[in-house]
This record gives sequence, C-alpha cells and structure tokens, in this order.
Amino acid sequence: MRSSNKKSESKNVPYCFNKADNKKGSEIVMMKTVILAEKPSQTKAYADSFSKTTRKDGYFEIQDRLFSGETVITYGFGHLVELDSPDMYDENWKQWSLEHLPIFPTHYRYHVPKDKKKQFNVVKQQLQSADTIIIATDSDREGELIAWTIIQQAGADQGKTYKRLWINSLEKEAIYQGFQQLRDAGETYPKFEEAQARQIADWLIGMNGSPLYSLLLQQKGISGSFSLGRVQTPTLYMIYQLQEKIRNFKKEPYFEGKAQVTAQNGTFDAKLDPNETQVTQEAFEAYLKEKGVQVGQQPGMILEVETEKKSAASPRLFSLSSLQSKMNQLMKASAKDTLEAMQGLYEGKYLSYPRTDTPYITEGEYAYLLAHLDEYKYFLKAEAIPTPTHTPNSRYVNNKKVQEHYAIIPTKTVMSAAAFEQLSPLQQAIYEQVLKTTVAMFAEKYTYEETTILTQVQQLQLKAVGKVPVDLGWKKLFGKESDRKEKEEEPLLPKVTKGETVTVDLEILEKETKPPQPYTEGTMITAMKTAGKTVDSEEAQSILKEVEGIGTEATRANIIETLKQKEYIKVEKK
Repeated sequence: MRSSNKKSESKNVPYCFNKADNKKGSEIVMMKTVILAEKPSQTKAYADSFSKTTRKDGYFEIQDRLFSGETVITYGFGHLVELDSPDMYDENWKQWSLEHLPIFPTHYRYHVPKDKKKQFNVVKQQLQSADTIIIATDSDREGELIAWTIIQQAGADQGKTYKRLWINSLEKEAIYQGFQQLRDAGETYPKFEEAQARQIADWLIGMNGSPLYSLLLQQKGISGSFSLGRVQTPTLYMIYQLQEKIRNFKKEPYFEGKAQVTAQNGTFDAKLDPNETQVTQEAFEAYLKEKGVQVGQQPGMILEVETEKKSAASPRLFSLSSLQSKMNQLMKASAKDTLEAMQGLYEGKYLSYPRTDTPYITEGEYAYLLAHLDEYKYFLKAEAIPTPTHTPNSRYVNNKKVQEHYAIIPTKTVMSAAAFEQLSPLQQAIYEQVLKTTVAMFAEKYTYEETTILTQVQQLQLKAVGKVPVDLGWKKLFGKESDRKEKEEEPLLPKVTKGETVTVDLEILEKETKPPQPYTEGTMITAMKTAGKTVDSEEAQSILKEVEGIGTEATRANIIETLKQKEYIKVEKK
C-alpha cells in the first residue's frame, strides 16, 4: 500500500440527517437554505418555479413562500470534483512501471480541476454558510455522487440539515411539488455510496490494469498504450467474441423444400411440416421419395383449415435502453445521440426523466396521462383513433415495479407545432415515438384472424400460416411503419375448404447457412443489459440478472462512445 498525506482526504462521514417531517403544504422553517443543482440549465428550471429570483455570479437568490429565510440555488458543471490521479499521490507514479503496481491508496482523494475552481469556490462559500442543504442534482446515483463529493470537498458535510429533491420532470408544477415533498437525504445516501464504490472500482481497474497490460504488451514488442475499464473491457470482449464467430464462420450449403399450392380460389406458398433440411440435393430427393412424393406438380388435398382470432397488446413503454435500440433501428442513431436528444426534450419539459431502466409507470402517472390524452392525440393528428381503455393495465402500470423513476412518457406540457418544427429530426422522431407508445396504451388491442392450412401430399404434410387483420387498434397510430412490418410477417391466404383437391408444385431450394449478424449500437445496448445470458457460471448469471447486465442506463452509451473514440471498435454505416 502506498499513499501520500499531502492533501486533505475525502471520507465517508456520518453527518446529521434531519428527520423533520416535510409533508405537502408544510412550510420549511430554516435560517439559510442552499439548493445544490447539478448544472446551470437545471438551476434555471428550478429558479423559474419560484415567485421571485435574482441572478448572481454563480447562484440565484430565491424568494418564495416555501422558504422563510435566506435561500439560494447554486450549481456545479456536472462533476466539480474529480478523483486524484496516481501522480498526485506520488510523483514516482507519473511514469508507468511494473515496480509501482499495484497502486492502492489508503484513502481516495479528490481535487477541483483548474477550469472549475471559480464555480467551486462560489458553491463552497454558499454551502459552508448554509443551515440546510437541499440536494437537487439529478435523481440518480450519479447525481448523488456529484452532490456529496462537492459537499465533502467544500467541508460542508457535518453539522447541517440535509434534504433531497427527487423528481422525474422539470415542469414547474413537478418541481414545486417536489420542493414541498422533500425527502430526507439519508434515504438516498446509499446511492452515493454505490456510485462512489463504482467510481473507485473504475479508478483501480483503470489505473492498474491499463499500465499493467500496456507494459506487458510492450515487452512483447507491441507499442502503444491500452485502456482497460470495468465495463469497457467486458463490452469490448463481447464485440470481439461475436466478430470472431463471424470471421471464423464457414458457409455450408443445405437444401429444403418449398411448395406452391393452387386451390380453387387462389395460390399460396407452403413449407414442409415439420421442416426438413438435408446437406445434399440427392439426400433431399431421397427423403421425398420415402414420403411418396417428387419434385414438380402432383395432386394433394386440404387436410385441415383452422382459423383462430387473436390479439396483440401495444408495445411496452420505453426505458432508456429500449428507446436507444428503437432509435438505432429507425434512425441509425447512436446510443449517445439518442441520450443527448432525450436530455434536451427533458430539459425542455416535454418528456420525463430519460435515464430510467423500467417500462412501468404508477397509477399517478396513468391518471395525468389520461387527463391529457386528447391533447396527445391532437398533436399526433389521431383524434379519430378510439382510446377506450381507461383502466390501468399491469402491462404498463405497476406501482411495485417503479422504484425511483418511471418509464419515459410525455409530460403535461404538450409541444406546439412551432416548437416541434424547431427540433432536430432525431428529437422529432423520439417525441413522436414516445407519444405514440403512450397513446397506444389507451387504444384497443390489435386483433386479427390467424389461419393455418395443412395440405397432405401422400405421406408429406405442408403448412401455411397467414394473418387477416380484423381491427388494427393501436397499430393505426404507427401507420406505414406498422403496415410494413405486418406485410413482412405473414401473407394473406385464399379461402379453402377441408377436403378440397389442390395441385402442389414442389421444388427443392439450395440455401447457405448464414453467419451471426454483427452488433449495431441498438443491439449492443440490449446485449449489455442482458449480458448474464452469455456467461457459464450460474452465480454470475444470477448476479448479472439482478443488476441488469453491465453498465447502467446512464453509462452504456458513454461506454460505446469511449470504445469508438479509442478506435477499439468502428461503426460501419450501411
């Protein structure tokens, strides 16, 4: 263990969490209150929610009935405080050497980067003079980390009352209600501990693994430096594994049968049931001979016709990862671009909090969505589409499955046509998809008739399946996008009757096995979230399933972007 004690050390300190009740409508009585926001745009949204604000250098003064004493809002620029690099502990660690590894400081220290010192000093002065500190950074682990590292570095982590603002929307009403219903900061403090543990683990792996492997590779004549990361490296290995499968894949021919069946009312295609493949045409012909059939035309009979009425519910609401996958599919958008576009819509007060990992909402959100349903439909020009479902469905609404943040949904502020025109094409697509998916929750199910036709030719059985829409229901919202997918799924079938004599034209098709498809950014996000499925250890599977894979909703996009920037991977546009 090596450590230097030249600087003050950051520590997890027990501080005085105030357990005072903050019920809705109650006045917060205090001498000086400092609200700590994460960034200037967030600060402006908070300030706009109060009766009177005065802009100062690095903070706002607030006057509002909620606060009886002096109140200010100040802010960071995201992380105002960063972990020290190894050379800040010991000058000798500046030069990479195997002799210095492993690096394990006895305490982990933080510093303020030069370009952020001015704002940090403003924040520090305000925090130190506060009686009550309200943490109002983003409502997630990273927000907790940003807040508490600033508070600790400012020496304001003891002897004060600490409260937490926890909201999912930047609309004025949601912000003001959030300040009326402040949580005790102790409730969310464990999220800071989680985030700090992750931050330190990242530091240890990066500061030890990167020099270790770089130096070992250099000894083998491979020049350059190589970056390792707790999530970055497993993600890169997943991509490498798939690329190796693709690179080593050898196409193999195979043969299968296909039949065109001509009935009295039309023609349709059918496949062998069960499907059969052979490695040579001769082998397939021998298989057909065993069944008493041959290539070409021969008589057959409709053995069975079964029509079943089915229905399909609308898609689940979006989490960040499912939205990133959808936008990659529709717009070829990167995960980072989608997150940034979403952040803009969130800060514009049009969509709810973006970094959510659940597709569920609570009954509270359902109620306000229902109240504004006609406005959403008007925006989508979908007034004519029936939306009779006004009772929460557990497919979308589940109070128990919403822990901190609910699914991505529109806010009560519906965008004007003029504001929509000012958005980027990606933001427009995101906003429309979120609104359509939300409105679809209230629409009727998509219903269709699925017809299965079994045709008998000697001892061979053929099967054809087709769909006939009865009521498009929620699919009407998605227009051509839904129509195109429907046409790709299953064909329409002519009307036939059981026992009808038909002509079957059987042919043998030569095909080739196909290699696995490379990852897209959309499928990579999904693969990271479901990474536990690919590991051998049952214990590892269980852990990864519990934590939903590697990375988080907030960090997966940045991991992919880091790999691209370091040129470890490249995205080929097709």
